[in-house]
Amino acid sequence: MTSPAVSVVIPAYRAPATLSDCVAAVLAQPVTGGVEVVVVASADHEADLPAASGPLADRRVRLITAVPRVGAAAARNRGVDASTGRALAFTDADAVPAPDWLPRLLAAAGDSACVAGGVRNGTPRSAAGTAEYLIQFLDLHPARPAATAWHGATVNMLVTRDGWDRFGPFPEDMDGGEDTLFTVLARREGAFRFAGDATVTHMNRTGLRAVLRHQYEFGRFTARLIRRTPYYKGGVLVRSPALAPVAAAGRVVSLYARVAAWTPGTLPWALALSPVVVAGLTAWAAGLISEGRGRRSPVKAWRWRG
Repeated sequence: MTSPAVSVVIPAYRAPATLSDCVAAVLAQPVTGGVEVVVVASADHEADLPAASGPLADRRVRLITAVPRVGAAAARNRGVDASTGRALAFTDADAVPAPDWLPRLLAAAGDSACVAGGVRNGTPRSAAGTAEYLIQFLDLHPARPAATAWHGATVNMLVTRDGWDRFGPFPEDMDGGEDTLFTVLARREGAFRFAGDATVTHMNRTGLRAVLRHQYEFGRFTARLIRRTPYYKGGVLVRSPALAPVAAAGRVVSLYARVAAWTPGTLPWALALSPVVVAGLTAWAAGLISEGRGRRSPVKAWRWRG
């Protein structure tokens, strides 16, 4: 049988409200050569695993399940191992791709090994959700000038098979930030592009406590990422984690400068959310400080096949 043009790998954990919409949107992509969807769903209990019904019952979907939970990096690696497509794409169970998502990623790829796409805010009416979007995904806003993009995320990414052989698999010991590592290394080798018009809409967390917890963990991921590669700026934050609040303040200034430049019409709403944004970045700084102080020995540098 002929391999499909693209295999889309989707890790899923506690995503019953969004997984079906995500898979349905991927299956509807108009891709010459066809699409395969590999869902790697894990749960703490068998009863929490998704059933092979609705879009998940489509013959183009391969559903892989695991108990107990599998980390996102490991789930994506398992999905790639089970895939048969000539190219690989990644998105998340809490994201909904635009109708022309894959065609635009494929068109932008050219001879590049890795292409990242734009991310839209799926919770615009939620203060906490929009703040999380601004902190975590504004870097990937569709209006970002492509030449300035320095990384991508697995919520919206396409990788050639050759690119996967060069830069993959995702390291499974970081617990977060593996996609940034992957794309930073690809960009270092001149093998990364950003296609802002290839978009997905991300459904962010809408509870303030959940956002703050996640940003704390994201700060810890950042410290691990800094240790892992010399190509990621910010080594001083691991050597001197007390500087993390300064970095958080710098991120606040940078964030609002980008909002003003890329989406000036949303600036009043973004400014109104500044207390939540500051709280989220404070949580991020606290996580970075915790990881920086707790692990002073250097983490081994990630080696990739190049």
